[in-house]
Amino acid sequence: MKKIVVKVGSNLLVKEDGTIDKEYMIELARTMAEFWHVGDRVVLVTSGAKAAGYGLALRVEVDQDLYIKQALCAIGQVQLMKLYETIFDLYDIKVAQLLINRDDFSNRKRFLNLRNTLIGLLEMGFLPIVNENDTVSTEEISFGDNDVLAAMFAIGWKSDYLFLLSTVDGVIDETGQKISEFNPGTRLKRLHGNGWGTGGIETKIRAARAASAAGVESCICHGKKLTNLRNFILGKNVGTKFRSRQTINSRKAWIGFLSSSSGRVIVNAGAEKALRNSKSLLPIGIVEVCGKFNTGDIVDVISTDNNRVGRGIVNFNSDEIEKIKGIKSDNAKKVLGYDCPTVFIHTDNFWLED
Repeated sequence: MKKIVVKVGSNLLVKEDGTIDKEYMIELARTMAEFWHVGDRVVLVTSGAKAAGYGLALRVEVDQDLYIKQALCAIGQVQLMKLYETIFDLYDIKVAQLLINRDDFSNRKRFLNLRNTLIGLLEMGFLPIVNENDTVSTEEISFGDNDVLAAMFAIGWKSDYLFLLSTVDGVIDETGQKISEFNPGTRLKRLHGNGWGTGGIETKIRAARAASAAGVESCICHGKKLTNLRNFILGKNVGTKFRSRQTINSRKAWIGFLSSSSGRVIVNAGAEKALRNSKSLLPIGIVEVCGKFNTGDIVDVISTDNNRVGRGIVNFNSDEIEKIKGIKSDNAKKVLGYDCPTVFIHTDNFWLED
């Protein structure tokens, strides 16, 4: 059984006249049904609510104030799910809707609840359709078009594959050629969408790189050629591949890719070396504390040359570590006046950035 996350954006779902492309939605559902009916589990991350709202509200201007966009998303979300429910029913698949925010991933308790809900839906035979809750969240409308959300979902679910469907054949280099396997040093061609999507190729690349770093094989490919999904899994050269790296445990994946940082600490070269050798971060290795955070928060760890080493769960709040930074752990109790841990971030609670 393969676990597959497919993300489809507004540029694919919306025609040039601003209406939803129902024929494309039928083909998308048919493709996903092929996986579903052979035992694979599939999650669809979708955009398009705003466009569906425009169609119903008879508005023609794409650029509107944020509160109007959010209202249109509230209108369109109902219409979009009606379409998905009707279309997937043609293939004898029941669907369920998950409206989520990125905070649902940043808070570990909410993240675990979300994952349990997903497991429950799949066990009951419902195909989850995921969208960001645009009526209360501004990030997707302004920046991401759900690419980052899809990557976060794939990481949290520990999926085998993530497909970010695009209107081009993959990542295109500056000469106009498709890149078969992504290399961060390649110079890219600038592309433009149709005005309905809010993400760009840079956002898709960032999302795919995060997912692949967490062990999810990822692909940016042309969404109008839906045979690309099957062909990619079969090992054929379609789209741009982001090869998965060694899988990390779910806790460290959450720390590294799903959580939100509450602050940062600057560490010396000795502490950086220790972290890269799977050692814990001690107070003596910290040279500067930035921001306000509490015990149990996530904090970025930065080297003296301003590169991020990783991030982890801290055992001290910012006021405490400010007092004991640069001193030996044995002296921390004396400085603080009470018993305390010997490490600032334990290696088990630290994610190391490549």
